[in-house]
Amino acid sequence: KQQADELDALKRIGLNLTSSLDLQIVLETVVTEAMKLMKNSRAAHIFLHAHGELEFGASLNSEGVANKPIAMPRPNGLTYLVVNNGLHIIIADIKTHPLYKDNPQDWHGSIIGVPLKFGSSIVGVMNISKSTTGGFTRSEMRLIGLLADQAAVAISNASLHKGVTELANTDSVTGLPNRRALDERLQDEMRYARSMNSKFSVVMMDLDGFKNVNDTLGHSIGDDVLRHVFNYLAEKMRTTDFLARYGGDELTLVMRDGDVEVAEIVANKIIELMKSYSFPIPG
Repeated sequence: KQQADELDALKRIGLNLTSSLDLQIVLETVVTEAMKLMKNSRAAHIFLHAHGELEFGASLNSEGVANKPIAMPRPNGLTYLVVNNGLHIIIADIKTHPLYKDNPQDWHGSIIGVPLKFGSSIVGVMNISKSTTGGFTRSEMRLIGLLADQAAVAISNASLHKGVTELANTDSVTGLPNRRALDERLQDEMRYARSMNSKFSVVMMDLDGFKNVNDTLGHSIGDDVLRHVFNYLAEKMRTTDFLARYGGDELTLVMRDGDVEVAEIVANKIIELMKSYSFPIPG
């Protein structure tokens, strides 16, 4: 029966982890499956690992609270220890272990840190805690290992997909979102405006006299001007605004929850910003 249960769990995990290439959905699926694998599970956390740094990915606790980390990894804590050693680490009793001596008194139970390995790389760390002390059974360890192996592959594939998507939606000259990304954003804004019964504004703009730059100084300097000017403006925008390169020397600004009056104010502000702008042309 135990073997049949493990096979059922493995089948379910495989199906769920391969059903999406969205990185966040994959991470949330992993912590959900981790919570199902053992009795008395209290919480599961995933931290992504890249370039020596750890970044929060997803979490779930026994009360159903998702994506709320208890604490970020400490340089001398369990998660970094797992990354540095590349091995799983079991702490049978949190209260008595030196790694947790400075933690709140109400922290109790056991915890395991598991490296998520893809080839020779560690793409993340999964921590699973239980409300009971004494560690983990052999059956639980087998299932955790199987989940970790599949999770590492799914995370790597989703991360690669995310990178390719971002590349496809980014203008190669300026680094701003491109026309394709703009089209997607406009669709999103229309859906949001309909559902919230709100408005959004679109401001179109171009650079006067830009053709002269290309004609007299060449396209290389022209690209430098576009990159410099467009990013100068992007830095001045609100975080909720969306600025994209429409094509050539044209920009499009999309503002959520903004009517015509707001658009006019922002457009005039952009004109004023450009009056004080200067570009240092080499030579």
